[in-house]
Amino acid sequence: MKASSFTIIVAFIAISLVGCALVPLLPVKLAPSRNLPSLTVSFSMPNNSARTVEAEVTSRLESILARVSGVKSINSKSYNGGGRVSIDLDRHADLDMVRFEVSALVRQAWGDMPDGVTYPSISPRSVEKESSRPFMTFTLNAPSNPSEIQAYGEENLKPLLSRIPGVYKVELSGAQPMEWQLRYDIDRLSSLGLTAADLRKAISEHYGSEFLGMAKISGGKEREEWMRLSLKSGGNPEAFVPSEISILMNSGEVVSLDKLVVVSHIEARAKHHFRINGLNSIYVNITSEEDANQLALSDRIKETVSLFEKSMPQGYMIDSAYDATENIREELDKIYFRSGLTVVILLLFVGLISLNIRYVLLITIGLAMNLAVAAVFYYLTGIEIQLYSLAGITISLNLIIDNLIVMTDHYTRRRDLGVFTAILAATLTTIGALSVVYFMDERTRLSLEDFVTVVIINLVVSLAVALFLVPALVDRLGVRRRIEEQGFRNLRRRLSLFLSRIYANIVNFVVRFRVAFIIIIILSFGLPVFIIPEKIEGDSRWVERYNAIFGSSVYKDKIKPVTDVVLGGTLRLFVEKVYNGSYWDRDTGEPVLYINATLPNGATVEQMDALVRKMEMYLRGFSEVRQFQTSVSGPRRASISVYFDKQSQHSGFPYRLKGDVISKALTLGGGSWNVYGLQDQGFSNDVRENAGSYRVKLTGYNYDELSDWAYRMRDTLLTHRRIKEVTVASEFSHWKDDYTEFHLAIDRDRLAKYGINASQLFRAIEPTFGREINCGQIVVDRSAQRINLYSLKSDTYDIFALMQQPFTIGGKTFKLSDIGRIEKRNAPQDIVKTNQEYIMCLQYEYIGSGMQGNKVLERDLETINALMPVGYRAESERLQWRDKDESGKYWLLLLVVAIIFFTASILFNSLRQPFAIIFIIPMSFIGVFAVFYLFKLNFDQGGFASFILLAGITVNAAIYILNEYNSLCHKYPTVDRCKIYIKAFRIKIVPILLTVLSTILGFIPFIIGETKESFWYPLAIGTMGGLLMSLICIILYLPLLVINKKHTLRYLPRSNNPEAIRQI
Repeated sequence: MKASSFTIIVAFIAISLVGCALVPLLPVKLAPSRNLPSLTVSFSMPNNSARTVEAEVTSRLESILARVSGVKSINSKSYNGGGRVSIDLDRHADLDMVRFEVSALVRQAWGDMPDGVTYPSISPRSVEKESSRPFMTFTLNAPSNPSEIQAYGEENLKPLLSRIPGVYKVELSGAQPMEWQLRYDIDRLSSLGLTAADLRKAISEHYGSEFLGMAKISGGKEREEWMRLSLKSGGNPEAFVPSEISILMNSGEVVSLDKLVVVSHIEARAKHHFRINGLNSIYVNITSEEDANQLALSDRIKETVSLFEKSMPQGYMIDSAYDATENIREELDKIYFRSGLTVVILLLFVGLISLNIRYVLLITIGLAMNLAVAAVFYYLTGIEIQLYSLAGITISLNLIIDNLIVMTDHYTRRRDLGVFTAILAATLTTIGALSVVYFMDERTRLSLEDFVTVVIINLVVSLAVALFLVPALVDRLGVRRRIEEQGFRNLRRRLSLFLSRIYANIVNFVVRFRVAFIIIIILSFGLPVFIIPEKIEGDSRWVERYNAIFGSSVYKDKIKPVTDVVLGGTLRLFVEKVYNGSYWDRDTGEPVLYINATLPNGATVEQMDALVRKMEMYLRGFSEVRQFQTSVSGPRRASISVYFDKQSQHSGFPYRLKGDVISKALTLGGGSWNVYGLQDQGFSNDVRENAGSYRVKLTGYNYDELSDWAYRMRDTLLTHRRIKEVTVASEFSHWKDDYTEFHLAIDRDRLAKYGINASQLFRAIEPTFGREINCGQIVVDRSAQRINLYSLKSDTYDIFALMQQPFTIGGKTFKLSDIGRIEKRNAPQDIVKTNQEYIMCLQYEYIGSGMQGNKVLERDLETINALMPVGYRAESERLQWRDKDESGKYWLLLLVVAIIFFTASILFNSLRQPFAIIFIIPMSFIGVFAVFYLFKLNFDQGGFASFILLAGITVNAAIYILNEYNSLCHKYPTVDRCKIYIKAFRIKIVPILLTVLSTILGFIPFIIGETKESFWYPLAIGTMGGLLMSLICIILYLPLLVINKKHTLRYLPRSNNPEAIRQI
């Protein structure tokens, strides 16, 4: 039973209402937060080498983590004093379940771990930075100690914010915890017969607590309870009073701790710093859940903070330091404007062409219901409302209206659904072209997945709208073809016949001179003669002849310039003038200036902090700087990110400031500076030597054997005179760093002579350099405060004094110089593994041509790989930028062509016509090449996306014409094919022009604005240029590919069916 038009319309309205109700439930973000779930298990093992850490702990953790379901890869790093193991999971893995499974496995293996290993911590991490970055930051200030301010925030503000639905975590930072520092004089302790270990033991016993186990307590017949048992000393755990702690000396006398140490209660030494605008504040960082609507969440957080502010003590202030939703709202407003402008342009265009208000109303209703129904599928598939998905909606508006126009035009003309086959073919080819994004590398796919999914959903829904809703709306709204006045109708018919005759002559001319036109289009596209190498390697006679011809000065100076221009076409202009000077992954956000500082090995956090504070003082003098964020991550590296106010973002100030910062950096001694950003040339005065652009990675399953092969490879490379130095490390690096340390070389014979071992010697030396020797902790105002011992001489002791320092072990006194010497050596290497394979990395520089350097490396790699046992391999990791990561994507265009070819072959039941359709694709690329060259645009991901998009939509016009052509051929089998083609073209050219021009007009919002936005501007310009070129190709070259020469009007015999000719 066929559903009535009223039933169909009501059904679509009902689904549309559901979609409108689900729209507020969709998560709203600035950028896609799809990420690859990953976990990192980290641990510490103090006073142990990387080799010991790897053998005793890291390898065991790798073995148990390999059993976790959904693991794609395992990476580990072992270093002196600790290590970490990271597992990358399948994108379908449930991170919470995997984390629970990992916790259970670690807990089971904990009993077998060696002594001294801290309990491993498990933390989720994501590949994409956006997903784990706080989206809001507040600063908390008060005339109090930073630790007190942070404790107040932890106790009062954090619980309020954490309870808000959608908040993933709230972190407070900026204050170092308070600690009790006890400084002792090692010489005075030695004179009293005491050691730092005696002090530590006394403090630990006074404040110590030991867990004894669990005890079952009977509370009746049906009630049993478990009680935790622990042994605690009599010291007050909430106060530290050194005079209460007594220490027994060897003489039998008792001395209080306050007589032996200098006590200070201060903030712990900072290991890193983070500041905004150079101010030391307490920062409240808020991270949202992945599926949260950040706009609505931001409003709830601001409301909560506003209420909390009224209850704060006198002098406390809280201010907003960063709010990502401001940029989100700005970008979303821009997208909404583009989408609205696109709809207005398209509807005005349709209205002006049709001059029929009901026709425009039908298109409007169909478009609105299409988007509303698609919102249901957005919700079901977990689509986020962010920049990529909204741009996908805007672009798909053009494609939806195309389907609506074609179906409405055909249904009002013939009252059947015969054109749906063509719409299905056109839509499937577009979907097939876009679906190649799912075959790209995972990082790119996760970024563009929402964009492609949104377009595909809209196109699939548009098929249902075209098949069911459009005919129902035509019937209910009474849309009819506009009835023209007799005079105008006669004029239109005469004009149509006149243009048909002209087009018939054009078709006749093009087909007659088929070869000439094919050559013209091929030369317009271009032949890759400009990339023919001037010289090839080899010893054969053909190689010598090739090099003699193409390497000669006559060819290079006189012939090659001419052939490149004549035969290269637009492809040469694009490759040489556009592509080779372009780069990918340009920043699409606001302009940011980055300033990095580095210090030599051996620097301290305090020295780095003092250096960057000088740059901060300089930046404070510019009112155009909205904010700068400083991060001192360690003693050797720090970074400053500078953000500008809206008025200055697109002015010349950021570039002037960049030059001023570079000048300022040159006056700041003691460190190296790197200044970059603003999509401009960077600056660096780093004096470190480059580690080398030639890279070799060796992998294997035994570290000692792999290390041996790495040094054999190094020795092989050093036999070449043009290779002066080869570095061997566990990871690749851009710079050569002097990772050295002082090493105590022990004379083991003398050690045995004194009757002591290395452990006893270490325990005797350690107090001299004692730092942060933890003795326990106390809890003050619910905040843990550590008690640490420090040697007074730990910061001033030199090597000579250490070697002459007397030590007493087992009643024997001696100097360190009696049993060993101090040497400066390279620090032990970290141990890196991937999928339980050890990795060794070699880097060097080749003095000479890159081609010759590659040949030398390939020959040595071939030799070493032939010698290494099974399971070991060496491979080149040549440093590359875009080519390595992006060039493979262009092979996906062949996949696009294959998808379109087989789709068209199935629908048309032919192999020849799909070839004609596919030929339109490279011809449309001529338009892309031309516009990128003429507009001097950067070719980035947007340009590549225009290729894929064109591959899907340029064939639509050819599909519509060929579908009509096949229908007429089936209806009038005896009529001349050329006349049938011209009739099909005349019938479909109007809807084709409407769809192509509407698509071009729909891209106009993407090219208007203050700046040429990366990705979107190249996407719009490239697609518009390709569509215009495809329209020319449809008019001139499609008949050339479909009609045989014998079917042209010149060779056609008279038809035996005059009636059919009159109908045609």
